[in-house]
Amino acid sequence: MPARLVMDKEAESLKDLLDEPSLLKLTPKLGLDTSTAMDLLCLAGMLISFLCMVSYRARDFLSFTILWVLYLSLYQVGQTFLWFQWDILLLEAGFLTLLVAPLSIPFFGVRSSAPHDYVTLWLVRWLLFRLMFASGVVKLTSQCPTWWGLSALSVHFESQCIPTPLAWYWHHFPEWFLRLGVVGTYVIEIGFPFLFFSPLRSLRVISFYAQVSNQR
Repeated sequence: MPARLVMDKEAESLKDLLDEPSLLKLTPKLGLDTSTAMDLLCLAGMLISFLCMVSYRARDFLSFTILWVLYLSLYQVGQTFLWFQWDILLLEAGFLTLLVAPLSIPFFGVRSSAPHDYVTLWLVRWLLFRLMFASGVVKLTSQCPTWWGLSALSVHFESQCIPTPLAWYWHHFPEWFLRLGVVGTYVIEIGFPFLFFSPLRSLRVISFYAQVSNQR
């Protein structure tokens, strides 16, 4: 369904905007059509993201709040195009970023540098734990014969949504090696995430590198 039909009415009050938050509801008041407004939101997000990438001072609460609101606005009209696991993940991770990002006062050069509380940092770990642990468990609970039969990696690399540069090489490894890879995937995604909460930094670092090695 076209986005202009999803946004069937403009926000007449703050309540309308909060019920289904999206900046696109304000576009009629600005004399813009929905399609043009979506393009502008995307361009604004790209610009702010680029500034955050190249400038340390741009990485603050205000910038990440704007980015989160922009993406949420597009998510509300994205429908099936934005209903993937990573879209919800981006919104949740983006919200946690607001809690972690430093506060700053524009034009005055004031920037907070106080350490964050443990609750916020544990929320970040909890998000990563849920993502990886659920990714591993769902492979078993889905009752998929390829994951249970340890043959999933034989077809995984040619069917994944976003292939990596190494995917072609992994796909051509021997069958026995790919089966070991499935076992390794279970260990990394189901077992290693518990180390995120370890009081020992060395174990958390090991778990981190294990997760990175699994992005093939």
